[in-house]
Amino acid sequence: MKHFFQKGADSKQLIVAFHGTGGNEYQLLTTVAKLFPAASLLSYLGSIGTDKNRRFFPPLENGKLNREAFDQAVSSFLTEDWATVVTHEYEEIIFLGYSNGANFILGLLEQQPTIADTVILLHPSNLIYQYTQASADTKLILTTGAQDTLSIAGDVLKLSYQLETAFTWVKLLLVDGGHQLSPQELDDVQATLAEINDSTPTL
Repeated sequence: MKHFFQKGADSKQLIVAFHGTGGNEYQLLTTVAKLFPAASLLSYLGSIGTDKNRRFFPPLENGKLNREAFDQAVSSFLTEDWATVVTHEYEEIIFLGYSNGANFILGLLEQQPTIADTVILLHPSNLIYQYTQASADTKLILTTGAQDTLSIAGDVLKLSYQLETAFTWVKLLLVDGGHQLSPQELDDVQATLAEINDSTPTL
């Protein structure tokens, strides 16, 4: 899978980004720059479709996830892409995904619940995921808009409840607006990240 890498001033923090449908490996650069200005960035380009249809896994079929194709896309990433990343170079790994990218991360969490220290899911969808491991330490932040017609607030709330059965720290942020990222949303995420940092014990 193609990717963009940019080394940051804080070489011990790595942000791994996954764009939304129709985006590319540069779509979330300004988002990452606001939230993590000193971090290194590894941003992936979805390998399914092209241009406005570019994504990380095949489109839904009659509104439902093709589990076989989805699981294959997730497994391929983990074995062919993520396996090549030298993770021990970093003290903190944060996954960040928007829309289709957020849904793809949810698939990664199914197979590797502790793949990151923190996961930020911007406008995910509740596509009937399966989580079996309880009490994973990965911290999860979910966002959606009150008028979001793709990442419907009620469905994302149900998703957050499901994630709480497998992860010890889950927070849902409901913001105004639709499926787009807003400045207020990023401010809320930033405040929540500060909350996580304040609660993390230091050695």
